[in-house]
Amino acid sequence: MNRQSHKISPWLIIIASITTLWGHAQEQFVTPKEAPLVTPWGETVNEQQVHNEYPRPLLQRSRWMNLNGRWEFQEAKEGEKAPVGQKLKETIVVPFPWEAPLSGIRRQIPSQRAWYRRTFSIPDEWKGKRIRLNFDAVDWETFVYVNGRCIGTHKGGYDAFSFDITPYLKAQGKQEIIVGVYDPSDKQPIARGKQSWDRYADPEGCFYTPNSGIWQTVWLEPVDEFHIKDLKITPDPDRKQLKVMVTPSAWSDSYVTVRVKAEGKVVTSVRGGQRQEIRVPIETPRLWSPEDPFLYDLEVELTAPDGKIRDAVQSYAGMRTITVEKIGDIPRICLNHQPIYQHGPLDQGFWPDGIYTAPSDEALKWEIENMKEWGFNMVRKHIKVEPQRWYYWCDKLGLLVWQDMPQADGMIDAPAKMQIETELANMIYQHQNHPSIVVWVVFNEHWGLFDVERITNNVMQLDPSRLVTGNSGIDARTPHIDYEVGHIKDNHSYLPPNLPMVSHTRATVNGEYGALGYLIEDHKWSGNGKYFHNYYQDKSDKKQAATDEYVKFMEQIHNYIPKGLSATVYTQWTDVENEVNGLYTYDRKIEKLDKARVRAANEACYELLKKE
Repeated sequence: MNRQSHKISPWLIIIASITTLWGHAQEQFVTPKEAPLVTPWGETVNEQQVHNEYPRPLLQRSRWMNLNGRWEFQEAKEGEKAPVGQKLKETIVVPFPWEAPLSGIRRQIPSQRAWYRRTFSIPDEWKGKRIRLNFDAVDWETFVYVNGRCIGTHKGGYDAFSFDITPYLKAQGKQEIIVGVYDPSDKQPIARGKQSWDRYADPEGCFYTPNSGIWQTVWLEPVDEFHIKDLKITPDPDRKQLKVMVTPSAWSDSYVTVRVKAEGKVVTSVRGGQRQEIRVPIETPRLWSPEDPFLYDLEVELTAPDGKIRDAVQSYAGMRTITVEKIGDIPRICLNHQPIYQHGPLDQGFWPDGIYTAPSDEALKWEIENMKEWGFNMVRKHIKVEPQRWYYWCDKLGLLVWQDMPQADGMIDAPAKMQIETELANMIYQHQNHPSIVVWVVFNEHWGLFDVERITNNVMQLDPSRLVTGNSGIDARTPHIDYEVGHIKDNHSYLPPNLPMVSHTRATVNGEYGALGYLIEDHKWSGNGKYFHNYYQDKSDKKQAATDEYVKFMEQIHNYIPKGLSATVYTQWTDVENEVNGLYTYDRKIEKLDKARVRAANEACYELLKKE
């Protein structure tokens, strides 16, 4: 080869340098408004590239348009007409809720109602396609207008929804989207998790700043008239097969092809029908686990009888089972039919700069990587549902997930119960393909609790491939009540952790314990002095004192494991607002316990169960 061909022209270097400088000049970094704390990722959010990763990793297409970034914004009034064609008074950075510093708004809105507005253009190469407008989550009630016409509404703060906007688009030029949002927060009995209207003005205790409006990615995608609407992927390694069901947008004479790949090579390819369970054989399945989170790649095609491919999507699957099986006389949680002690942090999913919305995908990945670095093999996602990208990182990096249903609290009337059950079903339906999710948690500590037996049994029927906890924390408020339903008996015991009476039919776990906390002045959320779990503030070496107690607790847990304890959840992953019992400060900048000692104590508990 001619060596001269490897030389780079000085002019190209100059041009490249100018291009790089121009690119940096075009970046528009978001300034978090009045943020008490900012995470490392929140310091570098570019409003032109906010959460610009493909948002739906389990059903991917090559073409899409991200609508995150700067939108027009203003407060709304009840009964007000949509401000079609009008410039709104403010701007907001989507998808950060309006209470979040990264939104540029950071305030409560007295009416709890707001308008969003932006324009967009349809790429020429999308002509002739159906255009879908996708919302990954908006809290709580949403009204959507395209070019002045209301195209649909949605209730629910945690589930994705979409609309075919093709009939409402103009032939050319700018298209207008207006989104109206109403979020009653805790003023009505809706699924809201830890959100509290009053905590915004007066941070205190274990309820936090509310999350209102668009808080996950908004995006467009072009599809054919007949396209793949949904996939249901169920691993069945015991029978050496993967079960796939394809739901189309509408019935047609198409057939389905499912192609499974391992490390780029085709393992098997099967043809089947729409809305039918296609059984794809995998002769020697490589099992998914925290130690080996291997994922098979899937290619799924919807094909017309003449061989024309109408739609093609990419996905992935992890081959694993999760069961409760008796080891000796003790019911144990088993992954791939092997007993596995599960130990992880309680993760509330709050951020000081984004509230419910992480500053970036890198931040989401960092969370999962670091949980594993601390020696955890599981995480309990506490009464919040995350964006699909968070579960993707759990799938890819190998972290087991206990997924809570966000709760209401207090008195719940019949319409509210129906809505909460709908949102519960949507949570399961939209996240059922993630191999990392191994447990659904229906209720937490009797909050907003109703019809426990019926709803828990319904969830078990909706998803028989996972374990279900009916009520996490049977001892927390009413110690005499244990709804003997589901696969798991879950006690909460904080200081110290204990072993509840072991069930002979369900796996026995401690779903919350710990809460070892102290305040770090330069990393605190508010100045009101109302800090929760502030146990080691008087110690000269707070980090060592808290770590010593953590190790002591783990030694107690080690004694409980042979007696029947199957899992523990340490509270909690990070400080959250005025709770200071995290392994990290709320801004994720300071490790509050000794990571090496925590990791060693965690890993020792896994070995105990392996020896049984």
